Amino acid sequence: MNKLNNILKKKYLLHYIALSITIMTCSVLYFATLSYEVSIDGKDIGIVERKKDVYQLIEKKKSNIKKEFQKDVKIDQEIVFTKCRVGKDKITSPEQFNENLNEVIDLTIQAYAIKIQGKEIVYVKDKKSAENVLNRIKEEHKEGIEDVKEIKFVEKVDLAEKDIKISKLKNEESAYEYLLTGTDDVRKYTVKDGDNLWNISRKYNLNIDDIEKANPEIDIEKLDIDQEINITIPKSYLNVKVVNLASYDERIPYNTIYEETESLYKGDKKVKAEGKEGSKKVIAEVTRINGQVDSTNILEEEIVEDVQDKIVLKGTKNKPTYIASGAFSNPTRGTLSSKYGRRWGKNHTGIDIAAPKGTPIKASDGGTVVFSGTQNGYGKLIIIDHNNGYKTYYGHCSSLVASKGQKVAKGDIIAKVGSTGRSTGNHLHFEVRKNNVPLNPSGYVKY
Repeated sequence: MNKLNNILKKKYLLHYIALSITIMTCSVLYFATLSYEVSIDGKDIGIVERKKDVYQLIEKKKSNIKKEFQKDVKIDQEIVFTKCRVGKDKITSPEQFNENLNEVIDLTIQAYAIKIQGKEIVYVKDKKSAENVLNRIKEEHKEGIEDVKEIKFVEKVDLAEKDIKISKLKNEESAYEYLLTGTDDVRKYTVKDGDNLWNISRKYNLNIDDIEKANPEIDIEKLDIDQEINITIPKSYLNVKVVNLASYDERIPYNTIYEETESLYKGDKKVKAEGKEGSKKVIAEVTRINGQVDSTNILEEEIVEDVQDKIVLKGTKNKPTYIASGAFSNPTRGTLSSKYGRRWGKNHTGIDIAAPKGTPIKASDGGTVVFSGTQNGYGKLIIIDHNNGYKTYYGHCSSLVASKGQKVAKGDIIAKVGSTGRSTGNHLHFEVRKNNVPLNPSGYVKY
């Protein structure tokens, strides 16, 4: 009896489970909504209840584009609706669906391509817009230039009508910027504390010169914190050639002509006639590429003022040996025993060269002996005037060879080393003076 009761209980339980599943399924089907999974070109964008909602959104987008560009647009993408039943909570919200739709939909519009060297570079809505963009670029390169004969692009430029995706279409301003910079995505960088030109260039793998080109109106050597700079290097797709007639005055430089003369010594020069620049009126055809002069073709020249060459007399006569060469030689053999400058609380106006008594003293350069005798402190002294502002002094001599008024050549023996005057041993006291002001002889002779 118990066994029969267990069998009946299991049978009733199975019937109850089956009935519950049936009731739940019917309930789901009853409360679920017939909907559509929408995909465009194989990309799922959401679930909607009505197809017309999708078409209305697309028509609205087409209408907005038509309003902006004054042109009809069409859609070439494949839209697929797949039936499904889902709960209300599974339906994509209008806002999310619209956002998803914007990401995948790409309407087609008839436009004009600006082609450079046969390659389509940028698209605008019509031919007039394309011409406006190209003419604007030309006109800007023409500014400030008079008598323009020709203006054209260096590259081959064509226009072509074509159906394109609306995402590729640009308005005139964007197309203009794109052609000039090579991109419509000019990246910016905000200067931070501690930044300098070098570390910014390293960070973006740029040359410093390129950063300068990208920021022509900014002194990039003096960057401020929070200042924005461009780090995209503009590179125009187009180069503009402008040819114009230019009239201008041009200076004519004079030449320097040398005439030899026996009235001057070798190495001496004298201006016989001062040079004077001339001038001429020039009419030329000037060609510029992107504002920089590329070539100048002279058409006419008219002399307004004659040039006058400078004439310089150049000496050929041999100099007498007593004329100064302008360079001093060591006046005697020996060693430096006392330098120029402060010594024993006084100013030592020359250098002392220690040498045995009787060692020959020679003229350090050619000139005229203006003193030969004894002078207080110097003892026996020779002074030579080199007739170029310089004089040399030779003091403490044991004997004097040259006499006052005698002309001496560089290297002539003029005296002999001694220890006359205020002296503590045999040596030559040697001075160099310019305009009677003592100078350091070590700047002229080497010991």
